[in-house]
Amino acid sequence: MTEVPAPITPYVHREATLDFGGRRLTFATSLGLFSSHRVDVGSHLLLRTLEPLLEAREGLRLLDVGGGYGTLGVALATLPAVASAHLVDRDALALDFARANAHRNGVEARTTFGASLGLDGVPEAARYDLVVANVPGKAGDAVIASMLLDMLGVLDAGGLAAVVVIEPIRDLVAATLARPDVEVTLRRDTADYSVFHYRSADASTPRAVEGFASGLYDAGTLTFDDAGGESVTIDTVRGLPGYDRLDHTDLALMRRLPRVRAGTRVAISGAGQGVVAASVLRAQRDAHFLLVDRDLLALHATRRALLALGGDEERIETRHLGACDAASLHDAVADLVVATLHEDAGAAAVEAEYAALLGALAPGGRAVIAGGSTAITRLLARPLPASMTASRTRHRGTSILEVTRAA
Repeated sequence: MTEVPAPITPYVHREATLDFGGRRLTFATSLGLFSSHRVDVGSHLLLRTLEPLLEAREGLRLLDVGGGYGTLGVALATLPAVASAHLVDRDALALDFARANAHRNGVEARTTFGASLGLDGVPEAARYDLVVANVPGKAGDAVIASMLLDMLGVLDAGGLAAVVVIEPIRDLVAATLARPDVEVTLRRDTADYSVFHYRSADASTPRAVEGFASGLYDAGTLTFDDAGGESVTIDTVRGLPGYDRLDHTDLALMRRLPRVRAGTRVAISGAGQGVVAASVLRAQRDAHFLLVDRDLLALHATRRALLALGGDEERIETRHLGACDAASLHDAVADLVVATLHEDAGAAAVEAEYAALLGALAPGGRAVIAGGSTAITRLLARPLPASMTASRTRHRGTSILEVTRAA
């Protein structure tokens, strides 16, 4: 899997501020990320409980799990107590913003970043003195419980885990931590949030088996008719749309797929559960796939679906891509580009993504791009190179923009 840095400028929504550690910190935010308007109340609460504990400490190694645009990890990295901070997230756009925010707050020299689904991407031997997380409330009970306990497995002796959770999952978190091998050292509740500090009551806690491989995210199976009308069944995951029924956008894309010939190079952006990729594979087993998504879970799910259907591992490349521009896919050459636009980040970001997708289109190739009516109308109004032409179709509320490039 390739991680590709890209500029965040088209994705910036606003600047959020945070007063912490005697400094005013600033964070660039994006509409496509959690708490895009301001630093969330839960993060404020967790940071307030940690600051006094760290006043007399030094040389701490910090891990921020699901760090978003860097609120917790970057803020804590500004304290003299923290020698290094590693921020992980499954969203490549979040990692792009976290890097930028580490730079703007002067802590880029002691911060590192990594793509990770939960703690799956954290090196097995890595150990930290402090692990923090703003736990996602909609991740599902099994994922939340696993995340809380896995955090213990990366703590060094005497290390501390500290999380903030929203009220609807506070009882789940309390029950998960109510174990003889876990010591809760602080619990602070407000009407809407709870903070828990906890550590291992044993000498050490072993790391769990990788969550995705163990089936932690699995939702079941989905059976659908591919573009050729044949029945296909894939395993699906919770945390992505379409885990229990065929997504109407995937259906619209499949209906517009051109004939796929042997050796066709296919780039699929917004891979989702893998429905479109599976349909392409069933049409042509010799196709070469480039799977592009900002969500690591989608890349894992789609790759697994292709392999389960007999896809050749050597013909499947994944690329974890967040912010992008016209140069982001400059090294990709695709005869067929199939994409679902990420519209949650705003119009400028959609235009940047569109430019990247067209940049991957080979001579004689076609792009089939799904999006909302407003987004597609804006893209149609953009001038194209002389070698490209565009047209539009609609299917059950989904607009499909098709761009062809002359051979």
